[in-house]
Amino acid sequence: MSMIRSISGVRGVIGQSWTPTLVANHIIAFTQLLESGHYNQQQKKIVVGRDSRVSGPWFEMITNGSLISRGYQVIHIDIASTPTVQYMVEKTKSSGGIVITSSHNPIEWNGLKFIGPDGLFIAPKECEILFEMADKPEEFKFCGYEQLGRVEKCLDANQQHVGAILSLPFLDIAKIKERRFKVCLDSVNGAGGPIMSYLLTQLNCEVIGINLETTGLFAHTPEPVPSNLGQLCEMVTKYKADFGIAVDPDVDRCVFIDEHGKPLGEEYTLAMAVELVLGDCGRRGNVCKNLSSSRAIDDICKKYDSQVICAPVGEIQVAKKMQQVNAVIGGEGNGGVMLPDIHIGRDAPVAATLALQLMANRHSQASSISKLKETLPTYEIVKLKAGIEGLEPDSILAEYTSQYKDKEGVVINQDDGLKIDSQDWWVHLRKSNTEHIIRVIAEAKSVKEATDIATKFIQEIESKRK
Repeated sequence: MSMIRSISGVRGVIGQSWTPTLVANHIIAFTQLLESGHYNQQQKKIVVGRDSRVSGPWFEMITNGSLISRGYQVIHIDIASTPTVQYMVEKTKSSGGIVITSSHNPIEWNGLKFIGPDGLFIAPKECEILFEMADKPEEFKFCGYEQLGRVEKCLDANQQHVGAILSLPFLDIAKIKERRFKVCLDSVNGAGGPIMSYLLTQLNCEVIGINLETTGLFAHTPEPVPSNLGQLCEMVTKYKADFGIAVDPDVDRCVFIDEHGKPLGEEYTLAMAVELVLGDCGRRGNVCKNLSSSRAIDDICKKYDSQVICAPVGEIQVAKKMQQVNAVIGGEGNGGVMLPDIHIGRDAPVAATLALQLMANRHSQASSISKLKETLPTYEIVKLKAGIEGLEPDSILAEYTSQYKDKEGVVINQDDGLKIDSQDWWVHLRKSNTEHIIRVIAEAKSVKEATDIATKFIQEIESKRK
């Protein structure tokens, strides 16, 4: 299995594409990038955290050792969420951050995410430069014994991160606490158990946890999509919980299960957050989402006289667009919410807090999370994928572009793959940044229509496989 190097960092399979040397090469290249004219960072301080994967400890030892050999102070926060590392980079005024994670990929995978001094993932151009540097280890330089770095442990990063969220001035934490929500929580044995449990406890919730231990032995396929959340759905109904929450291993995505044990739909995490910020908090301004996110966001923004601005898929793409347009909130339809007041990155603790605040605020009009969903714009989205082997993605997208570019009532967007947008539906076709697949995402007003559209494109793509 080949390594994936993209704007989402570097990912590969343990024992196949990853070797200790490759880990060290990418870490050392990152320090060179930070010290170069692209970032001009001279303080030599980096925050390091990891998810709970079984391969995490040896990645961590090589990462820390490589940084020490380059003279860096390592702020070691151990098992931590990706957004916690991002938050701590900004708070400690570090040169950058490294997260050892492969996010939602299966257990045999691991990877590295690189964070700049602004708390954002490094931009696509800088990613390419880093990868080029990593491929030239003969150019690396190291410190003498008198200039070696050191490791400093930080044991309260989760508490600092949650404390910042609960201090947001436009939230009414007391109102959330009054509701005493009963919540089933599934962190799939990733990094989310400690921080999500702590957050919900601070919000006076009764937490019924499953798969909270940070063993890295994922209890189910880790991506928080409905097909992987059967156990959580059963728990919600068994314990008569108000709702369920699932997060992915590095805790940047958050999804909800309603009180009937039915997945709310990952798109509604961002929808609830936008509804709260624009509606209940009365904030106005630009809202950013990626091209694969639901039209529900557009409808909510229209209701509150705010503008939606789209970006290619990928957290850094949305983050950069948010910076450019000074967005009040943004995110991706995979359960990722990005709130600049904390940091411009997908953040499951932020997403959960905003959703709980909306539920508490609207309780008199919508007594449950399912009823709350009924008050939001209704769309159905279907996400399919095809393995990339034997396909020529660029050629396939070019064919579809020619087919649809002059069609009446259709708008195409080629900023990231190809999005075909009509009045009643849209479909987005693109190569994944994190897997060897082509994604086909379709949205319409009904599940049948969205399924039919997505299936049509998948079948056509599969027919081109060689």
